[in-house]
Amino acid sequence: MEDEYRQWGVNEDGEFNEPTLAYKQDPTMETYLTLRRAHPDAEIEISASNGLDTLFRIEPELQKHGFDPSDIAGILDADPEAISKVALQCMEKLVAAKQLAAKGETHLVGRGKAVPPALVDWIIIVALDGMSWTQQLEIPRDLIVLIQNRLGGIHGRYYRNSELNERKKTALIIAGQMLARGEKPGIRRLARLLGLEASSVSRWFAEGEFDRESQRYASWFDENGNLSPPLHRK
Repeated sequence: MEDEYRQWGVNEDGEFNEPTLAYKQDPTMETYLTLRRAHPDAEIEISASNGLDTLFRIEPELQKHGFDPSDIAGILDADPEAISKVALQCMEKLVAAKQLAAKGETHLVGRGKAVPPALVDWIIIVALDGMSWTQQLEIPRDLIVLIQNRLGGIHGRYYRNSELNERKKTALIIAGQMLARGEKPGIRRLARLLGLEASSVSRWFAEGEFDRESQRYASWFDENGNLSPPLHRK
């Protein structure tokens, strides 16, 4: 029974344990770090959105933006169908707002033509709180995609850098294979093969990098352009 109480962040009397109470009184990263470092094995229940109280208070705003409060209540219970339904609604509304902005419309939230991003973020917090409180910690992919995009998604700097490195590597492998076959690779030819502008591909490489790295990747292939065994690669 003690393990069961500990799992839910409560003590033997069914009340929140001390770390959980401390976190709920000040739900910040600083508080959590202090508590977690002091109690590495404690179960700390972290839901902090005030659940139904806040839901009742902002029900008119939810309805104004086309959300069914009963779906939000389902999210509080970690209902995966409700989570997916509302996550998709949020994405649809954010996409619609982006399309309006692309057409030159402004002040969309103030004019009631777009859902406030802060409301979307609150819905995400409610969903995460519900999963924490109910111990249903399997996150629906629809919610994951929504969170990814609110965090910057594929437009984030680190994601873009990773994608650029993969494209560079692909280009160099193709160039190396061409060199191994006795062909002369060039930026323009590679760009055509990749379906990109030559100016875009040329910006990937510092001066001399393309020729130097192409030669290195050429060692990966035999004279017919077939991959050599890994031990023979440089």
